[in-house]
Amino acid sequence: MRIDRIESAVTKRTIACFDTVLGKWAHLALAFLMLCVVIVGGEHPSAQAQLPTGLRQAVDVGSAALAQGDRPAAIAAADGLLRDFGDEPASWRLAGDLYLRAGAAEKAVPQFRRYIEKNPQAEPELWQHGIALAFVGEYDAGRKLFELHRTVNPNDVENALWHFYCIAKAGSSEAARLAILPAPGDRRVPMNELLKLYRGEADEAAVRAAVATLPAGSAQAEMAGYYADLYLAMHAEALGQRDRALELATKAAKIEMVNYMTDVGRDYQRRLRAAAP
Repeated sequence: MRIDRIESAVTKRTIACFDTVLGKWAHLALAFLMLCVVIVGGEHPSAQAQLPTGLRQAVDVGSAALAQGDRPAAIAAADGLLRDFGDEPASWRLAGDLYLRAGAAEKAVPQFRRYIEKNPQAEPELWQHGIALAFVGEYDAGRKLFELHRTVNPNDVENALWHFYCIAKAGSSEAARLAILPAPGDRRVPMNELLKLYRGEADEAAVRAAVATLPAGSAQAEMAGYYADLYLAMHAEALGQRDRALELATKAAKIEMVNYMTDVGRDYQRRLRAAAP
Protein backbone atom coordinates (compact mmCIF):
# COMPACT_ATOMS: atom_id res chain seq x y z
CA MET A 1 0.00 0.00 0.00
CA ARG A 2 2.23 2.54 -0.96
CA ILE A 3 1.38 6.00 -0.92
CA ASP A 4 -1.05 7.90 -2.94
CA ARG A 5 -1.68 4.85 -4.42
CA ILE A 6 -3.39 5.96 -6.93
CA GLU A 7 -1.94 3.26 -7.99
CA SER A 8 -1.72 0.18 -9.81
CA ALA A 9 0.25 0.20 -12.92
CA VAL A 10 2.49 2.56 -11.05
CA THR A 11 3.69 0.74 -7.95
CA LYS A 12 3.47 2.16 -4.49
CA ARG A 13 7.19 2.30 -4.35
CA THR A 14 7.30 4.73 -7.24
CA ILE A 15 4.74 6.94 -5.57
CA ALA A 16 6.58 6.78 -2.25
CA CYS A 17 9.66 8.16 -3.96
CA PHE A 18 7.68 11.17 -5.15
CA ASP A 19 6.26 11.60 -1.65
CA THR A 20 9.70 11.97 -0.15
CA VAL A 21 11.16 14.13 -2.88
CA LEU A 22 8.35 16.43 -3.98
CA GLY A 23 6.37 17.06 -0.84
CA LYS A 24 2.67 17.36 -0.23
CA TRP A 25 1.39 19.65 -2.96
CA ALA A 26 3.44 18.32 -5.83
CA HIS A 27 2.54 14.83 -4.72
CA LEU A 28 -1.16 15.55 -4.81
CA ALA A 29 -0.94 16.83 -8.37
CA LEU A 30 1.12 13.82 -9.41
CA ALA A 31 -1.23 11.45 -7.61
CA PHE A 32 -4.23 12.77 -9.47
CA LEU A 33 -2.50 12.41 -12.81
CA MET A 34 -1.47 8.85 -11.96
CA LEU A 35 -4.98 8.00 -10.89
CA CYS A 36 -6.34 9.13 -14.21
CA VAL A 37 -3.90 6.74 -15.87
CA VAL A 38 -4.67 3.68 -13.79
CA ILE A 39 -8.36 3.96 -12.97
CA VAL A 40 -9.17 2.35 -16.26
CA GLY A 41 -7.50 -0.78 -14.85
CA GLY A 42 -6.90 -3.11 -17.68
CA GLU A 43 -8.72 -1.13 -20.34
CA HIS A 44 -6.95 0.24 -23.39
CA PRO A 45 -4.79 3.33 -22.62
CA SER A 46 -6.97 5.40 -24.92
CA ALA A 47 -9.75 5.01 -22.35
CA GLN A 48 -8.02 7.70 -20.30
CA ALA A 49 -8.87 10.27 -22.92
CA GLN A 50 -12.51 9.16 -22.85
CA LEU A 51 -13.06 10.10 -19.21
CA PRO A 52 -15.60 12.92 -19.02
CA THR A 53 -14.12 16.29 -18.16
CA GLY A 54 -16.66 16.73 -15.40
CA LEU A 55 -15.54 13.48 -13.79
CA ARG A 56 -11.94 14.66 -13.77
CA GLN A 57 -13.00 17.96 -12.24
CA ALA A 58 -15.07 16.23 -9.55
CA VAL A 59 -12.09 14.12 -8.54
CA ASP A 60 -9.98 17.27 -8.41
CA VAL A 61 -12.49 18.78 -5.98
CA GLY A 62 -12.35 15.68 -3.78
CA SER A 63 -8.55 15.63 -3.83
CA ALA A 64 -8.41 19.30 -2.85
CA ALA A 65 -10.77 18.61 0.05
CA LEU A 66 -8.53 15.79 1.27
CA ALA A 67 -5.50 18.08 1.04
CA GLN A 68 -7.30 20.49 3.36
CA GLY A 69 -8.37 17.73 5.73
CA ASP A 70 -12.04 18.32 4.88
CA ARG A 71 -13.38 14.78 4.98
CA PRO A 72 -17.08 15.67 4.66
CA ALA A 73 -16.33 17.64 1.49
CA ALA A 74 -14.34 14.72 0.06
CA ILE A 75 -17.23 12.36 0.81
CA ALA A 76 -19.63 14.80 -0.82
CA ALA A 77 -17.38 14.87 -3.90
CA ALA A 78 -17.46 11.06 -4.05
CA ASP A 79 -21.25 11.14 -3.71
CA GLY A 80 -21.35 13.59 -6.60
CA LEU A 81 -19.19 11.34 -8.75
CA LEU A 82 -21.65 8.52 -8.37
CA ARG A 83 -24.65 10.78 -8.84
CA ASP A 84 -23.37 12.47 -11.99
CA PHE A 85 -21.22 9.74 -13.54
CA GLY A 86 -22.71 6.55 -12.13
CA ASP A 87 -22.65 4.86 -15.52
CA GLU A 88 -18.86 5.22 -15.76
CA PRO A 89 -17.05 2.27 -14.09
CA ALA A 90 -14.08 4.56 -13.49
CA SER A 91 -16.27 6.66 -11.18
CA TRP A 92 -16.82 3.64 -8.91
CA ARG A 93 -13.13 3.17 -8.31
CA LEU A 94 -12.49 6.91 -8.00
CA ALA A 95 -15.33 7.26 -5.51
CA GLY A 96 -14.01 4.26 -3.57
CA ASP A 97 -10.61 5.92 -3.24
CA LEU A 98 -12.12 9.19 -2.05
CA TYR A 99 -14.40 7.41 0.42
CA LEU A 100 -11.57 5.35 1.87
CA ARG A 101 -9.22 8.29 2.25
CA ALA A 102 -11.99 10.35 3.83
CA GLY A 103 -12.68 7.70 6.46
CA ALA A 104 -15.78 6.16 4.88
CA ALA A 105 -14.57 2.62 4.21
CA GLU A 106 -18.13 1.38 4.56
CA LYS A 107 -19.02 3.36 1.45
CA ALA A 108 -15.77 2.49 -0.34
CA VAL A 109 -16.18 -1.31 -0.22
CA PRO A 110 -19.30 -1.57 -2.42
CA GLN A 111 -17.75 0.76 -5.00
CA PHE A 112 -14.56 -1.28 -5.23
CA ARG A 113 -16.63 -4.46 -5.48
CA ARG A 114 -18.75 -3.22 -8.34
CA TYR A 115 -15.64 -2.01 -10.13
CA ILE A 116 -14.06 -5.48 -9.74
CA GLU A 117 -17.23 -7.13 -11.01
CA LYS A 118 -16.94 -5.03 -14.14
CA ASN A 119 -13.13 -5.32 -14.42
CA PRO A 120 -12.11 -8.60 -12.70
CA GLN A 121 -8.62 -8.39 -14.17
CA ALA A 122 -8.02 -5.28 -12.04
CA GLU A 123 -8.64 -6.97 -8.69
CA PRO A 124 -5.03 -7.96 -7.92
CA GLU A 125 -3.99 -4.30 -8.15
CA LEU A 126 -6.62 -3.02 -5.73
CA TRP A 127 -4.70 -3.19 -2.46
CA GLN A 128 -6.87 -0.31 -1.23
CA HIS A 129 -9.89 -2.60 -1.39
CA GLY A 130 -8.09 -4.87 1.08
CA ILE A 131 -7.57 -1.98 3.50
CA ALA A 132 -11.23 -1.01 3.22
CA LEU A 133 -12.24 -4.61 3.90
CA ALA A 134 -10.03 -4.68 6.99
CA PHE A 135 -11.59 -1.45 8.27
CA VAL A 136 -15.12 -2.80 7.94
CA GLY A 137 -14.24 -6.07 9.64
CA GLU A 138 -14.27 -8.35 6.57
CA TYR A 139 -10.93 -9.81 7.57
CA ASP A 140 -11.03 -13.04 5.59
CA ALA A 141 -11.90 -11.18 2.40
CA GLY A 142 -9.10 -8.73 3.19
CA ARG A 143 -6.64 -11.58 3.70
CA LYS A 144 -7.52 -13.03 0.32
CA LEU A 145 -7.13 -9.65 -1.37
CA PHE A 146 -3.64 -9.15 0.06
CA GLU A 147 -2.65 -12.64 -1.02
CA LEU A 148 -3.90 -11.80 -4.49
CA HIS A 149 -2.09 -8.47 -4.48
CA ARG A 150 1.17 -10.24 -3.76
CA THR A 151 0.92 -11.89 -7.20
CA VAL A 152 1.46 -8.48 -8.81
CA ASN A 153 3.50 -6.77 -6.08
CA PRO A 154 5.56 -9.45 -4.28
CA ASN A 155 8.09 -7.07 -2.69
CA ASP A 156 5.71 -4.86 -0.74
CA VAL A 157 6.16 -5.26 3.02
CA GLU A 158 3.04 -3.22 3.72
CA ASN A 159 0.99 -5.84 1.91
CA ALA A 160 2.44 -8.51 4.20
CA LEU A 161 1.69 -6.42 7.30
CA TRP A 162 -1.95 -5.82 6.37
CA HIS A 163 -2.27 -9.52 5.58
CA PHE A 164 -0.92 -10.27 9.08
CA TYR A 165 -3.36 -7.78 10.59
CA CYS A 166 -6.38 -9.40 8.90
CA ILE A 167 -5.43 -12.88 10.08
CA ALA A 168 -4.70 -11.68 13.61
CA LYS A 169 -8.01 -9.84 13.86
CA ALA A 170 -9.90 -12.85 12.54
CA GLY A 171 -8.02 -15.36 14.67
CA SER A 172 -4.79 -14.83 16.57
CA SER A 173 -1.42 -13.13 16.25
CA GLU A 174 0.26 -16.52 16.36
CA ALA A 175 -1.74 -17.73 13.37
CA ALA A 176 -0.85 -14.50 11.59
CA ARG A 177 2.85 -14.96 12.32
CA LEU A 178 2.83 -18.48 10.94
CA ALA A 179 1.13 -17.28 7.76
CA ILE A 180 3.11 -14.09 7.19
CA LEU A 181 3.83 -13.39 3.54
CA PRO A 182 7.40 -13.00 2.31
CA ALA A 183 8.24 -9.58 0.90
CA PRO A 184 11.89 -9.53 -0.16
CA GLY A 185 13.60 -6.49 -1.57
CA ASP A 186 11.51 -3.66 -0.11
CA ARG A 187 14.28 -1.12 0.47
CA ARG A 188 12.12 1.54 2.09
CA VAL A 189 13.11 2.32 5.66
CA PRO A 190 12.03 0.76 8.03
CA MET A 191 10.13 -1.93 6.11
CA ASN A 192 12.67 -4.72 6.58
CA GLU A 193 12.75 -4.16 10.34
CA LEU A 194 8.96 -4.03 10.53
CA LEU A 195 8.65 -7.32 8.70
CA LYS A 196 11.16 -8.88 11.10
CA LEU A 197 9.22 -7.50 14.05
CA TYR A 198 5.98 -9.02 12.78
CA ARG A 199 7.83 -12.32 12.39
CA GLY A 200 9.00 -12.08 15.99
CA GLU A 201 12.63 -11.58 14.95
CA ALA A 202 13.09 -7.91 15.94
CA ASP A 203 11.77 -5.35 18.40
CA GLU A 204 10.61 -1.76 18.34
CA ALA A 205 14.11 -0.51 19.10
CA ALA A 206 15.37 -2.02 15.85
CA VAL A 207 12.61 -0.25 13.92
CA ARG A 208 13.41 3.07 15.57
CA ALA A 209 17.11 2.62 14.95
CA ALA A 210 16.49 2.12 11.24
CA VAL A 211 14.46 5.34 11.07
CA ALA A 212 17.25 7.17 12.90
CA THR A 213 19.68 6.41 10.07
CA LEU A 214 17.81 8.83 7.79
CA PRO A 215 18.62 12.56 7.65
CA ALA A 216 16.80 14.25 10.51
CA GLY A 217 14.03 16.55 9.34
CA SER A 218 13.90 15.11 5.82
CA ALA A 219 10.67 14.09 4.13
CA GLN A 220 12.04 10.56 3.93
CA ALA A 221 12.61 10.47 7.69
CA GLU A 222 9.14 11.88 8.33
CA MET A 223 7.45 9.19 6.24
CA ALA A 224 9.66 6.47 7.72
CA GLY A 225 8.70 7.60 11.22
CA TYR A 226 5.06 7.61 10.22
CA TYR A 227 5.25 4.08 8.84
CA ALA A 228 7.02 2.94 12.00
CA ASP A 229 4.28 4.38 14.23
CA LEU A 230 1.40 3.09 12.09
CA TYR A 231 2.63 -0.47 11.72
CA LEU A 232 3.86 -0.71 15.30
CA ALA A 233 0.36 0.38 16.32
CA MET A 234 -1.29 -2.28 14.18
CA HIS A 235 1.08 -4.90 15.56
CA ALA A 236 0.34 -3.83 19.13
CA GLU A 237 -3.39 -4.06 18.44
CA ALA A 238 -2.91 -7.53 16.95
CA LEU A 239 -1.21 -8.55 20.20
CA GLY A 240 -4.10 -7.18 22.26
CA GLN A 241 -2.16 -4.13 23.50
CA ARG A 242 -4.92 -1.61 22.79
CA ASP A 243 -3.58 1.27 24.88
CA ARG A 244 -0.15 1.06 23.28
CA ALA A 245 -1.72 0.73 19.85
CA LEU A 246 -3.79 3.87 20.36
CA GLU A 247 -0.75 5.76 21.64
CA LEU A 248 1.27 4.85 18.55
CA ALA A 249 -1.62 5.42 16.14
CA THR A 250 -2.25 8.85 17.61
CA LYS A 251 1.40 9.73 17.09
CA ALA A 252 1.23 8.53 13.47
CA ALA A 253 -1.96 10.53 12.82
CA LYS A 254 -0.16 13.79 13.67
CA ILE A 255 1.91 13.70 10.48
CA GLU A 256 1.33 16.78 8.33
CA MET A 257 1.94 15.08 4.98
CA VAL A 258 -1.19 14.29 3.02
CA ASN A 259 -1.20 11.20 0.83
CA TYR A 260 -3.15 8.00 0.52
CA MET A 261 -1.42 6.15 3.33
CA THR A 262 -1.32 9.04 5.80
CA ASP A 263 -5.07 9.44 5.28
CA VAL A 264 -5.43 5.70 5.92
CA GLY A 265 -3.42 6.05 9.12
CA ARG A 266 -5.58 8.89 10.36
CA ASP A 267 -8.70 6.81 9.78
CA TYR A 268 -7.10 3.84 11.52
CA GLN A 269 -6.49 6.01 14.57
CA ARG A 270 -10.08 7.30 14.56
CA ARG A 271 -11.48 3.78 14.34
CA LEU A 272 -9.18 2.50 17.06
CA ARG A 273 -10.12 5.37 19.34
CA ALA A 274 -13.83 4.88 18.68
CA ALA A 275 -13.56 1.17 19.51
CA ALA A 276 -11.72 1.78 22.79
CA PRO A 277 -13.65 0.75 25.91
